[in-house]
Amino acid sequence: MKGKMLDLYERWEQSGQLESKLSAIKEMISKRAHQKEVAEYLGISEKTLIKLKKVHPKINRAFEYGNEEMKDNIFDALLKRAVGYDYEETQTTLEETKTGTKKKIVKTKKHYPPDISAAKYLLPLHFGVEYSERRFEIEAMNKRLEKGEEVWTNEYSDEEALGVVRIRKQSKK
Repeated sequence: MKGKMLDLYERWEQSGQLESKLSAIKEMISKRAHQKEVAEYLGISEKTLIKLKKVHPKINRAFEYGNEEMKDNIFDALLKRAVGYDYEETQTTLEETKTGTKKKIVKTKKHYPPDISAAKYLLPLHFGVEYSERRFEIEAMNKRLEKGEEVWTNEYSDEEALGVVRIRKQSKK
């Protein structure tokens, strides 16, 4: 009796290629590659990749891990801008002298100052409303909601089909 035919994932696993394929997926997704590009790299159709993701959780987790990695990298870059950082610029020039060509390397230390916009974004995100520029408005709104003076609801309309949802304030009397 013949055994069942192995799918691509199982063939990768059997040939010892699975871990390198999963690592490649994580790496590509973390660098903003789209699913179609990952499929092309793997030499399969996007449809096949989608099926593999549904059947084999490890592939789906590789995509999730790649997205988390990208998010972490973006956040790290934003944090770096928010607090400022030092860096070194290197400039290499070639000079012709009587004895031949001389390579000259000039290193310059530079400072990127803190970016206030990045800090304004990160502070309320991580430390709450007390660091928001609209802190007093938010606190006043919360007090009105707690007292039952206002009710906030979604107003449904034809625009909802276009992805637009308007929030309407209703005063309680």
